[in-house]
Amino acid sequence: MTNRILVGLVLVFGMCYSHAASTPIPQTNYTVQSFSSDNTNHPVDHAFDNDTTTWWAIYDANGFSLPGVVELDLGAFHDVNGISYLPNPANSTEKAIGYEVYLSADGMNWGTAEIIGDFQWTDLTDVSRKDIYFGAISAQFVKVVYTSSQNTSNGNIHTGDLVIYESSTPATGQINQLLTLDPVPQKYTTDVPFNLVSTINSGLPITYSVVSGPATLVGNTVTLNGTAGIVVVQVEQVGDGTYYGVIATQTFEVIDINIFYPIVSTRLTEDYPIEMPSLNSYTIYANASIEEPNLLSISSMEMEINGTVYQATDAGTHFYLMWTPPANGAYAINITATGSNGNETTITKNITVTDVVATQNVATMQDVVIEYGGVNNRWYTGTYTMPQHVGAYDQIVANLTIECPNGDCDNWDRKAYINIQAPDGNWIQIIRYITPYGVACNHQIDLTDYASLLQGEFDFKIFIDTWGTGGWQVTLDFDHQQGTPQYLYSNVTEIWDGLFDLGNPDNLQPVDTVAYTYNSSILSSHLRLSTTGHGWGSNNSQNAAEFYHAINYVDVDGVEEYTQDLWNICNPNPDNCTGQMGTWTNNRAGWCPGTIAPPNIIDMTSYVNSGTIDLTYRFDPSYIDYCHPNNPGCITGSTCPDCNDGYKAVYEVDGHMISFSDSPFVDPTNEIDIIDNSLIYDLRIYPNPSQGIFNINSSTAIEECRVFIYQVSGEVVKTYYFKNTDQLNAYLFDVSDIPGGVYFISVENNQGTGVSKIVIH
Repeated sequence: MTNRILVGLVLVFGMCYSHAASTPIPQTNYTVQSFSSDNTNHPVDHAFDNDTTTWWAIYDANGFSLPGVVELDLGAFHDVNGISYLPNPANSTEKAIGYEVYLSADGMNWGTAEIIGDFQWTDLTDVSRKDIYFGAISAQFVKVVYTSSQNTSNGNIHTGDLVIYESSTPATGQINQLLTLDPVPQKYTTDVPFNLVSTINSGLPITYSVVSGPATLVGNTVTLNGTAGIVVVQVEQVGDGTYYGVIATQTFEVIDINIFYPIVSTRLTEDYPIEMPSLNSYTIYANASIEEPNLLSISSMEMEINGTVYQATDAGTHFYLMWTPPANGAYAINITATGSNGNETTITKNITVTDVVATQNVATMQDVVIEYGGVNNRWYTGTYTMPQHVGAYDQIVANLTIECPNGDCDNWDRKAYINIQAPDGNWIQIIRYITPYGVACNHQIDLTDYASLLQGEFDFKIFIDTWGTGGWQVTLDFDHQQGTPQYLYSNVTEIWDGLFDLGNPDNLQPVDTVAYTYNSSILSSHLRLSTTGHGWGSNNSQNAAEFYHAINYVDVDGVEEYTQDLWNICNPNPDNCTGQMGTWTNNRAGWCPGTIAPPNIIDMTSYVNSGTIDLTYRFDPSYIDYCHPNNPGCITGSTCPDCNDGYKAVYEVDGHMISFSDSPFVDPTNEIDIIDNSLIYDLRIYPNPSQGIFNINSSTAIEECRVFIYQVSGEVVKTYYFKNTDQLNAYLFDVSDIPGGVYFISVENNQGTGVSKIVIH
């Protein structure tokens, strides 16, 4: 469907005039009179140097914003009748869309534009030359205005070549008309007739017609004929003795909604039976989606099991059915999703229910290599299957093996984590890990709390914050211990997930209070809280947060419930990860190099009958970072070495409410916002290589974020804070005070990360 979507996005408005033969005016005749902005490495002259491998770059930075403008002196009068625009052939995203062209006899009085329109790109990758024509006007000066960019996030525009055309026949003295035809959005075969809207500055009469496609026109009213296709409509003014004639076209797509079918998936797997020593309810999860979500939706889902039809419950993000098998044996489970257009999709899973259970080891990730610049560049996502069960296992232990790929381990301690995707699409962190200094190690952790997620077919995602000094080879398997659990059912609800400032004078308690409502069937509950401190140095008061011994608190309904002593003894290593290099023996806040960071388990069973409770996580109230940029009392060189240093104390926090019951339950009562830090931000750095002064540009919508500049060793040399993408894109970075070399730039927040490399000369 990609081609269809691209056509609908970029084939928009075009305007043209009948014109005589045109010839290029030599660029050697041009003199740039003025321009809106350029870049040291890509100046405006590159648009007129007869070299299409160079380009003029307009950047949305340092206070510049669209429109982009260049004014030219052609050196003499010409009968100008068009322009030719070539974007940067090496960059299909930084190209102009909207344009205006003005002519002048003196370079001061520009009057009305000769033509206004949009360059018509066949798709997002199109970088071909675009010729624009209008009625010939005698002029010496030309002004080209770019009003919009393909890159809607930052407005950057590249011009590989810009040529002015002159007519082979003299100008007639007629005036160019400005004719616009409003964009027509994507249509559907079932849409009712609609009107085209156009304007013309001459006030002369205009006529409409269908150039091609499944539609008819009466006046300006378009009627679709009920079939799919591309429609091109046209509005024309033929001109008179005063005005040149002009034509405007608009292209839109008509979509047949009957071609779309639901896409269905389920966590059920045929790789394992459903194991239950006695017949109990088992929750079957499924997902369904359909294209064109602005018009279509999933109206229902049913599950047919050995001929019996059940309606699945719509949980908003997914569907589920609590099914109790009548007996052990084989079952054909047909899962059918119905779209709002009436189309259905069915998938079938052949499942066996058994009461035979045995202790087993289950393999998942095997020898996955995480290496900066490699196939898995800091991230890896894979689909795996695990046993499906109720009351069959009383313990699930994860075995994490960390090895050196080709003998080349990363020399530094790197933050890492492993997430699992829950049925609602949220990513839940099940392991927080810090790699050892340059050696291989083995680890174990009890993950029985996550038994409800570690079932069927799902995705694992692993992240290691490695920076190019070696890598890591990861294997993860699980020991399932046969036995009767204390409770038949469990559930995981994410309460907190994010990176939070510690000791920021502007916000000493940055973690939101969360309201959690207990399901009436819950018998036992605990909060599983993982916190690790990061950031250190003389510009952080008391060497926080990595080396600051903090006392934090969890409150319930405003009353202190739990005291968290966030301090781990690292020698001896808690996971017996020996032979490390570096400062592994130093104690740290919530973690040690070469260990799985142990979570705090906070018993909440006394609250299970309380209905809704408010959960608050308070950071050490005695700690303030007096060297923080937000401390007005900080004096560089006096109270702190550098009050503008941005490598500040932060906590990485994950909190999960684990609940248990002997009755099957899901958790629809808690509408806690899904917290997901899985976004990958695109970053472009220019110029790169750099003398230390550069811009970072992202087309991704990024909320409040930190920008870290790392050495290859992983040491942070600069840190910056930004409120949003616009602020990031507008900032001119100056790191000319750091030594030349290779550095890594990371943009990070609670929603995701983006990483790129820069060379500083």
